[in-house]
Amino acid sequence: MKIFIKATPTRNHKMNLQDSMEKTFSSDFPLGINWEFQTSRRIYGPPGTGKTSELVRIATEAINHGIMPENIGYFAFTNIAADEARDKISEKLKIPTSRFTNFSTLHSLTTRMGGTEGKQLCQKEHLQKFDLNIGAREEWLRAGDPTSVVVRPIHPVLSEYSIMFNKKRDSPEFFGKSFSDAQMLLGNYYKRKILDGEVEEFAQKYYKEYEYFKEKNNLADFNDVIFSVAKETFPKEKIPTFELLIIDEAQDLSALQWDVVKKLATNAKETILGGDDDQAIMESFGASPKLFNEFPTTLPDEVLSISWRIPKNIKLFVDNNINLDSYNSRKKKIWTDNPNSNNDGRVINKVLLDNNDKTNQSQKQTRPLTLRELMRIIESKKDEEWLVMAPTRATCEKISRGLAAMNVPHFRHRQDVLSTDTKVYVQTIHTSKGMGVSNAALVNLSRGDDWLLRNDARLNYVALTRAKDNLFIASQE
Repeated sequence: MKIFIKATPTRNHKMNLQDSMEKTFSSDFPLGINWEFQTSRRIYGPPGTGKTSELVRIATEAINHGIMPENIGYFAFTNIAADEARDKISEKLKIPTSRFTNFSTLHSLTTRMGGTEGKQLCQKEHLQKFDLNIGAREEWLRAGDPTSVVVRPIHPVLSEYSIMFNKKRDSPEFFGKSFSDAQMLLGNYYKRKILDGEVEEFAQKYYKEYEYFKEKNNLADFNDVIFSVAKETFPKEKIPTFELLIIDEAQDLSALQWDVVKKLATNAKETILGGDDDQAIMESFGASPKLFNEFPTTLPDEVLSISWRIPKNIKLFVDNNINLDSYNSRKKKIWTDNPNSNNDGRVINKVLLDNNDKTNQSQKQTRPLTLRELMRIIESKKDEEWLVMAPTRATCEKISRGLAAMNVPHFRHRQDVLSTDTKVYVQTIHTSKGMGVSNAALVNLSRGDDWLLRNDARLNYVALTRAKDNLFIASQE
């Protein structure tokens, strides 16, 4: 690995874009730079205000002012998001994408920093050698690079321990479905019935055996990589010294990831944290929006104030039905609807009842819009852009089956259904954050859906702020 050794930059330090192109650059990240002064700030981006576009603009401007692409660390929640930012800048400035070596997730960065500690990353075959009940989800740290594939284990015990580490708690918390799933799979593993009062005891035993298995086979899993870099003992000389550090969707970082960001920010010349705590819907998975709001900065916060997505009537509906003030340490924000919208937008959540009483015609009676009626609307307008959301995957599956029966092609959970040529997306609210479409629909069918929506106003907020023109809300039949 090539290491950058530079003189301490001064306030007048600048190089033009052509000069920076001629510089020898590292394929990894800059190390060993000491900055004369450092700054840090937050940019809050309410729905549709163009937060990511603003972060891309800042990075583009930085390169135009002489910062080499390799000296910019741009870290997003997913590699897809980081690659999209990279591609926009690459296309605009006519710079090869290969120069943007540090546009990725934090997990990808910590892997390259040595977070594996010389161990092999767990693959599916390793996990199932330990326990056949463990599922596996593959994630590519870098598109097109098969050597970058990492595997996330899918198992209720490992998932709860992962959340424990990311939240920096002392013990896992099993309840509801995670409790019953853990009880069943622990029973399968130990080949005995696990009583209710034994779940935590056997979960602890299981995880100790899992840790021993990794140590014996010189393996590291997805969480180990972040945990390694977050530790106080991680070598300081391995922490990159970015000239510009950008963290997108910062409200979704876990407490453990914030430990990594603090290290990066300590070494960076300029740090920018972009996010929106009102859209923090990943807390149940370990995210800590509170740490985003409390992160020490040297410059005032900036709030992007105009939504270029949401029209007047939908913004008014959201304001009247969603109260986010109950969240502790919330950052208050004032933002407006889209001033350039061609229409005021519509919220369709009810249908009129036939009223045969001639004396009561002035009082129009309504009932909630049903899923069946919503699917008929989608069927009649299937050539238009749609995002159909639900809180749970089970409800998404039901919606998908219904649309398939009506011969409506759609895209469900990253898979095409009936056709590859479709504008209809069916997915959970959690995977819909960041999207904006002409027609958005929120479906609440099950007790699980209802519980999630009633207990997380931010989940509602995210779902209701995806529509550019029409917002549909459907409930039980």
